[in-house]
Amino acid sequence: MSASLTGRPPQRRVRVRRRRQLLVLAIAALLALGAIETYRMAIVARQMNQGRSSLQRGQEVLETKRLDATSDELAEARRAFESAQRSFASAHAMVRRDPVMWIGGRAPVVSTQARAFNGLAEIGEEAGAIGAAGVEAADQVAQVRAEGEGTLLEKSLEALDRTRAPFDVIEQRLTTIDALREPIADDALLPPLSSAFNDFDARRDRLSRLVETYGDAERFLPAFLGFDRPKCYLVLAQNDAELLPTGGLVSVIGLLCLDRGAITTLEFTDAVEFGLDWMRATGAYQAPPAALDRYLLKGVTWNLTVSNWSPDFPTAAREAERFYSLGGGGQVDGVIGINVRTLEHLLAITGPVPVPEYDAVATTGNVFELTEKYTRDPSQPEADRKEFVALLAHNVLDRALHPRPGGWSQFLDLLQQLGEQKELLIYPHDEGQQEIVRNLGLSGEVRYDGGDFIMLVDASVNGTKLNAVVEQSLDIDARIDSAGAAHNTLTIDYFNNLAPWEAGRDPSLARKLMLGGVYGDYARLYVPPQSAIVDVRDQQGSVGLEEYGSELGLTVFGRFFTVDRDARRQLTFEYVTPPVVGVEGSSAVYRLTLRKQAGQHAMPVVLHVTPPEGMRLAGLTINGEPAGLSPDGVRFDLSIDYVIEYGIERTGA
Repeated sequence: MSASLTGRPPQRRVRVRRRRQLLVLAIAALLALGAIETYRMAIVARQMNQGRSSLQRGQEVLETKRLDATSDELAEARRAFESAQRSFASAHAMVRRDPVMWIGGRAPVVSTQARAFNGLAEIGEEAGAIGAAGVEAADQVAQVRAEGEGTLLEKSLEALDRTRAPFDVIEQRLTTIDALREPIADDALLPPLSSAFNDFDARRDRLSRLVETYGDAERFLPAFLGFDRPKCYLVLAQNDAELLPTGGLVSVIGLLCLDRGAITTLEFTDAVEFGLDWMRATGAYQAPPAALDRYLLKGVTWNLTVSNWSPDFPTAAREAERFYSLGGGGQVDGVIGINVRTLEHLLAITGPVPVPEYDAVATTGNVFELTEKYTRDPSQPEADRKEFVALLAHNVLDRALHPRPGGWSQFLDLLQQLGEQKELLIYPHDEGQQEIVRNLGLSGEVRYDGGDFIMLVDASVNGTKLNAVVEQSLDIDARIDSAGAAHNTLTIDYFNNLAPWEAGRDPSLARKLMLGGVYGDYARLYVPPQSAIVDVRDQQGSVGLEEYGSELGLTVFGRFFTVDRDARRQLTFEYVTPPVVGVEGSSAVYRLTLRKQAGQHAMPVVLHVTPPEGMRLAGLTINGEPAGLSPDGVRFDLSIDYVIEYGIERTGA
């Protein structure tokens, strides 16, 4: 009866109940295991986040305090990095021993994330060890900084020697990180993991550049500073208010000698008088470049003051050294180029520097006028043009090389800034040293490495100091054709903004420096080889081209023009390059290298790029950093060199 009511035999009902019980138990077990696993993963995630937070805390101390960190600050950073190592090591151990992650790791999707999780934890451990090595390096520098007397230059070799071991550790750990990172595919990562790896990648790249810079400094400084043998350098003090291709008119020359980092000689000579002495003694004539002769020298021999007609500093340095030798100067080991802006930057970190012999105090705001006031001009040969510059240079260097607390990092930052903005240029004779100087960004070398290239080079040829007031801006319109050539229209706007500068100044000084206030410029445009000119024009129409040649592996267009006081003038170059678009994989890339002239003020730039018909711009990087595309183009100030890359793809791709 009961069997007919249920429709199932009693034994079968028992088996069904048991299966249900087992299923319930299994589900309960899985739920419990899932809860445990969720809890474990929450702990792992928390440890990973704690590790990243500790790394960031330690790195913040090192990046903000750097060479000037106190012992307490270094101890804080050391604790942060040790905490990071512990957190990442604990997370790594939990993931490695986790059975669910091991079982799930057999599935391809889970396997990718599991490997990434493991890799991230291991990379975190290595990063903590790198941070600890960085603390050790900073601690060694702090000890060197505190030991005895001596300038920053004299202590530099000891600092390099003592930090070699920590940097070896950093380099080895970076190699390990690269090996851990290499097999992890970015496109397969979940967003949180992808974000974490992007963060580590950015930090790794910065650290790698630091290690490279350390290696370059270790190979460069001992020889350059005379630790192997005493070294002497010809110093070209260029006046960027009278702009010439490598920074300005060479108004003063100096001799700087170093022995084991100590300055043994720092002498300055009036470059104009030096040249006049040579001309009077020999009557020699050196033929200058045609444009320099036509607009500035007008039959006078080429000489040291205008030896820097090439924008390539190694070329200009060799010419300067040749004229120095012709004038009776001794043998040197290289050439250093500086300008008034170099002094302004140095004064920004030293603070005001008194020159008691002249009852003057030099600051960033007045050093140009003080220099002009006390060095006079070539029409007053009885004035000692070198004395003020010599005294000022001695006092500024003494302050800069004996940094006040917090000044070591500032000084190193300044060296990097001066190199990027081309306010400090170095040409050593040794070829190995030349390569290192190039790596450090201090060579001022003009090189063409393919793609599109633009370098505007201005030369003041009216004998005025009007570059102190002339304002410039640059508009570039690049239209790419189907063959990959660029049809470029480049317009430079010059504004001779003299009136505000003259207001309130001594009229006699203004007349002496600015003469009649008419700016005369010989502008040259360096573009890719085999480029063809289409037109050169101003606001009134076509003005033609004066120079069309080849130099430094580039095509050169040249044109002289004038700008009246308080007036504006535009000069437009229209030309076509050979094919400059490169193919990288399935994509095309338009790369433009835009170089800053040494001594030139930061210049606002607007760049518009138009792709070929049927194609579109697909991505933009500026000096290696991603940037957003805009229909208004790219806007920036040309204060450093720029490499701008646009991806190009077919419409609808």
